[in-house]
Amino acid sequence: MRHTQPRETCPRCGANVRTLQLAGEPVRHHQCTGCGYRYENVPEGYDEQGKLDGLAGIDALPEDDRDAMEGMIFLILGAGTMMGGIELTSRSIAELVAEHGAPESVLRNFAWPAHQWLLKRVKRFTSHLVAIDQGQWRVCFTVRRLSPVALG
Repeated sequence: MRHTQPRETCPRCGANVRTLQLAGEPVRHHQCTGCGYRYENVPEGYDEQGKLDGLAGIDALPEDDRDAMEGMIFLILGAGTMMGGIELTSRSIAELVAEHGAPESVLRNFAWPAHQWLLKRVKRFTSHLVAIDQGQWRVCFTVRRLSPVALG
């Protein structure tokens, strides 16, 4: 069974994008057919059986950054659960702000700043989009955290 990626649409105008991925390379190159906007990403990783490997995208980072980024991801996850896997994007934080609004919080005390946006809040949990600005890439993932419920 082979996993197929969903068709991409432009984050700026919503038109279809053309995608190119060179054989053996994790990076996908995109260009919008409407406005011409270009960006790159490394999508969530899957193994040979089509099962999600949530941290596979880290392999596309420079070798010196991989261990530190993995540690930072797990620090941010804390007691939460990663929904899906990480995805790397060349889109800037400013572009993510234009799409999602101002971040709910920004963590600046580490080598790379981490931005967090609230995606969904329901009675039992919250979901947040996290983007860590590594420089060349923004490492993005969604984390779900249970909401505290009063006992009794």
